[in-house]
Amino acid sequence: MNRTLSTLIGGMLGVTACGGGSNNERGHLAATKFGDLTHPVERGSPIDAIRAQCGSGALTEAGDVVHRRPYLQEVTTTSATIGWVTVDPAGERAILTTPDGSPLGEVLAVVEEYPQRLANEKQVWARITGLQPDTVYCYALGNGVAPLSEPTGFRTAPSATSTLPVRFIAFGDSGNGSLEQHELQEQMFTVPYDLMVHLGDLAYRSGTIGQFEDYVFAVYAELFRNLPFFPASGNHEYETAQGGVFRDVFALPPGEGNERWYSYDWGRVHFAVLDTEQDYATQAAWLDRDLELSTAPWSIVYFHRPPYSSGSQHGSDLPLREVLAPVLEKHRVQLVLAGHDHHYERTVPVNGTVYVVSGGGGRGTRPVGQSDFTAFSEQVIHFVQVEVGVEELVLHAIDGTGVEFDSLVVPRT
Repeated sequence: MNRTLSTLIGGMLGVTACGGGSNNERGHLAATKFGDLTHPVERGSPIDAIRAQCGSGALTEAGDVVHRRPYLQEVTTTSATIGWVTVDPAGERAILTTPDGSPLGEVLAVVEEYPQRLANEKQVWARITGLQPDTVYCYALGNGVAPLSEPTGFRTAPSATSTLPVRFIAFGDSGNGSLEQHELQEQMFTVPYDLMVHLGDLAYRSGTIGQFEDYVFAVYAELFRNLPFFPASGNHEYETAQGGVFRDVFALPPGEGNERWYSYDWGRVHFAVLDTEQDYATQAAWLDRDLELSTAPWSIVYFHRPPYSSGSQHGSDLPLREVLAPVLEKHRVQLVLAGHDHHYERTVPVNGTVYVVSGGGGRGTRPVGQSDFTAFSEQVIHFVQVEVGVEELVLHAIDGTGVEFDSLVVPRT
């Protein structure tokens, strides 16, 4: 995303706006082995509470010009970015209200000239600032003439001093439109969480704009409308324009990584995201500086290629491990998430850090073995839900039928 300015129209908020092939490789939907199940996952919808306050965000009759539904990016304690794709935009905007309907203002969106599937489609971004932490805001799309959508909403990030649990889901290697991807997506509505992270390989086979539309935005539109999405890039995204489409369609936190690597805070958790298609040493040096500056009690790092994996297709990325592990250990990072190998695996603590491979997001599964660092592994379609409290982190692995098949508890260090 190219960052430019937007305009606040008659409101109280400060604003800055800033088809591919099918590839239906099959995978195992249901786990056949089970690990630690002593901490069962809580069940509940991730979006029902927000929609009860704001609405579903359904398109109006005039909204047939919206070709990519709105999606949330860069949500912080005080700001949020809403993106969508529309036809021949003229005055597109986000209309902000409180849950009780009190108006907060209208944010004129910025149009960006990224290549789209149709010549008259344009990417638009509305950047909203001046918000309060851990607060629900409602928004609708409009164009100054007619509403393009009904209202829906989002919640801002909690403050760094909040004692509320931080809940998120993570998954990787998902986007090819398979039955397994859609089955797993349905299970993502069954557990509560506040944000979504992706571990790379979102859009098979080669990260084209059509593959992003069909295998990312069309599949997760209902979740993206209400929950922020923070992805890492995978190797398949780099097969088109060196990952340029990935950086065009997402608005990721700014920094020296230019949307390739970045970091952000959500409550008491500091997240750092790497791009394992770029130079490892450069990013390890950046990560060292980034973690040094963080005061959060919890640190989670995620990226695509795994430093520890018993997968039959790729296995451990030893050059990455050699460069990155000393930084992770130095800063006592509690959890590292990766994809690339299409299975689930968690390690025993390695010098204080637990590594999890979660590459079963829908693009098939592949055999996985056991290594001396393995605590549990399974060849299965899945995602993980993580809940970070004040004193402990609990990870839950959930398969494509909705069954929890493993969990992990990490005490705060």
